[in-house]
Amino acid sequence: MKVLIDNSNLFAGGGLQVSFSFLRDLRRLQLAWEWHIVQSVKCAENFDESTFPSNFTFYNLRKAEEISKRKRISSVKYLENNIQPDCIFTLFGPSYHKSKFPKIVGFALPYILYPDSPFFKQIGFKEKIYYKLLSILKTYSFKKYSDTLIFETEDAKTIFTNKANYTKDSFVVGNTLNEIFFAKEKFIELKITDSTSLNILFLTANYAHKNMQILPAVIKVLRNKKHLKDFKFLITLDKAELNFPISCDENIIYLGKVGLEKIPALYSNSDMVFIPTLLEVFSATYLEAMFMKKPIVASDLGFSREICGDAALFCNPTNAEAYANAIFEIFHNEKLRKELIGKGTENLKRFGTSMDRTNAYISIIKNIITKNENTK
Repeated sequence: MKVLIDNSNLFAGGGLQVSFSFLRDLRRLQLAWEWHIVQSVKCAENFDESTFPSNFTFYNLRKAEEISKRKRISSVKYLENNIQPDCIFTLFGPSYHKSKFPKIVGFALPYILYPDSPFFKQIGFKEKIYYKLLSILKTYSFKKYSDTLIFETEDAKTIFTNKANYTKDSFVVGNTLNEIFFAKEKFIELKITDSTSLNILFLTANYAHKNMQILPAVIKVLRNKKHLKDFKFLITLDKAELNFPISCDENIIYLGKVGLEKIPALYSNSDMVFIPTLLEVFSATYLEAMFMKKPIVASDLGFSREICGDAALFCNPTNAEAYANAIFEIFHNEKLRKELIGKGTENLKRFGTSMDRTNAYISIIKNIITKNENTK
C-alpha cells in the first residue's frame, strides 16, 4: 500500500507533537508500506527524518509555500499526482483542495463546534465576525475536500456531523499521552528554585481561549478571601507575554516555554493542575495530570467533562472565585485529593497509548482503501 501523509498545514502546538508521535510509531511497526510524508517548514525543522528506513520518503515544503496557501495547495497536488497514493491522510485539517485519491482528514477545530463558548463573550465584534467567517469556510472545506473525517471525541463527532449534515464516513480516535511519559530515561530534571507549600501548574500556550487572564483575579481571591499566602502558579509563559499586575509576581513563577523532556518533572514539582481553558476539542494536559497523579481544577464545559469524567473539580469557566474555592478545597482536603487522583487513574484507562492511536489510524486507512477498491 502507498499512503501520503499530508502534514503541510501543521505550524505549531499539539498537532506537531501528534504528527511526530505518529511517524515514530509507524517506524516501530515496520509495515511494508510506502509512506510519503509532506512536511511543513516547522515539521521539518523539529523532526529528524534521517533515522527512517527507505520506505519513508519526506517532502519538505519551502517557506514560500508555507506563507502562500495557493502555492502550498499547488505543491501538494503536484506530489499527489506524482505519487499516486492509495490514500491521503491529512492529520489535522481542513484540506483546501479536491484530490483524485481517497482522503482522510483529522478534525480539531473547537470554534466550529462550540459557538456558545464563554470565549466568544470575551472578544470584540470584529473578532466574532472573523471566527464566524472562518467557521463557515472551514466547515465548507471539511465537507467538500474530505472523504472521511476523524474526530478526537464523540462529542465533536456528534456536533459536527449533525451541524454540518456530514454524511460521509466518520470515526473517533482519541488523543493520548505523549510517549515521553513512558520513557523515564529521557526525562530532564527541572529545578523550581522558588517553590512553595502549594505549587499549582498552569501548563498553557499563549492563546486567548486558554483563559490566562483570569489568573490575577484567582490570585486575589486566594489571598484576600481564602487568606492563602504561600502558593505559586507555575505558568509556562514568559512574563512579557501576559502583562499581569506587578502584585501578581509574588504568586507566579514564569517558566517560559518548557521542553517536552522537562514536562514530567514539571508535573512532579506541582501539587495540582489548573486548566481553565474555554475552548478545546481535546487537550492532553488532562491525561498528563491524571497519569502524574495530580488533582485537576478545570473549566466546566462539555469537552472537559467528556475527557475527565468525575476526575476533576469543575468550575464556572469565567468565575475566578469558583476556581479559587476549588484550589483551596483540594489543598485543605486530603481525602478529596486522594479521591480525585484515584478517579483520574481509573479514568485514564479509557485512553490508549500513542501506538493504540496509530493502530486505529492504520485500521481506518485500510478500511478506506478497501472501500475505494471495491467501488472501482
